[in-house]
Amino acid sequence: MFDVAVVGSGPGGATAALELARQGLKVVLLEKERLPRYKTCGGGLVERGLALLPREVGDVVERRYASSELHLLDADLRFTARRDHPVVSLAMRDRLDFLLASRAAAAGAELRAPCRVTGVSLERHQVRLDTDDGDPVTAELVIAADGAMSDVARLAGWIDGRHLIPALEHEIQVDDATFERCARAPRFDVGIVPHGYAWVFPKAAHLSVGVLSMRRGAGHLHRDLEQYLKALDIVPRAVERHGFVIPVRPRAEGFARHRVLLVGDAAGFADPVTAEGISLAARSGRLAAAAIVQAGLDEARVRAGYRAGLRPLLADLRVARGLARLLYDHPRARRWLFRRVGQRLVDAMTDVFLGVRTYRGSLAELAAALALRPFARAASTRS
Repeated sequence: MFDVAVVGSGPGGATAALELARQGLKVVLLEKERLPRYKTCGGGLVERGLALLPREVGDVVERRYASSELHLLDADLRFTARRDHPVVSLAMRDRLDFLLASRAAAAGAELRAPCRVTGVSLERHQVRLDTDDGDPVTAELVIAADGAMSDVARLAGWIDGRHLIPALEHEIQVDDATFERCARAPRFDVGIVPHGYAWVFPKAAHLSVGVLSMRRGAGHLHRDLEQYLKALDIVPRAVERHGFVIPVRPRAEGFARHRVLLVGDAAGFADPVTAEGISLAARSGRLAAAAIVQAGLDEARVRAGYRAGLRPLLADLRVARGLARLLYDHPRARRWLFRRVGQRLVDAMTDVFLGVRTYRGSLAELAAALALRPFARAASTRS
């Protein structure tokens, strides 16, 4: 019998397990794959997320950049965000997640991997998790951090109301000259993928190149990625191809039911503007752990505490979704906006990812600068 069972050892689950174990709770961390395992992800770590992770994460960071580039290819515009400290740090998720799970285990959490949850029984005073290794787990509370296709959420009765968007990523080996050219800074390109964007993230010795669409069912991402590589004059020597989905809208049914809490992608907590999910997974994992500790494992108080902790995050995500619709669904308005306040917008978004500003505050300020007063009032007061 455990106090808490955490399912999924990514940033959300491992952060929750680490916080709970540090507080002396009896925790088990279940991961369906054998660790370390490959995880499809750009691996971009921004400061608002790094601040929530153990300092040892620096050991797996492959590159740190104090600048990043945004290109609007359909308007021939380029902007650079610069700071005197890292804006984006880049890592491979297999090493990052293994480190996080190891830190949770070192703090006292029992790590079981590989161990897939195959059944969820919601009982009056506990939750029983059946597993594929034949050894069921019983806990007073469960944190589901098992990703975009969360088995635990489905088995616990959630009907998926998230907006799952498609993405492709290629891990690409290139010649030295191409790598040196592309390794100057991470770059984001808008205007080449309909309703989405493309990116190049330099890793230690290869490039992570990807495309995504903010619309479900986008059927041409493979073509879009090939066109992107041609536009950047990247000729791969070797390629590993991966596809995945990202939830950029939280679940409509909520995130706490009975004795189960959802965090990270399982809850739908990816950033609607960039689809970045590591920082929001870690944040929701911490909030779930804090609610459990503060409520002393009391079921009703845990649910109430988690919901209360999530309110500021959910309010900011609603504003971010409005910005995402403007950027990806209205190219003429996007070009107009960036021609007038492009650098200010890029700097404001950089501050959001550094954790020093919110989307609400940033967009209210920009709307005021553009004399869009109704939008400024809506962005500043929406809750």
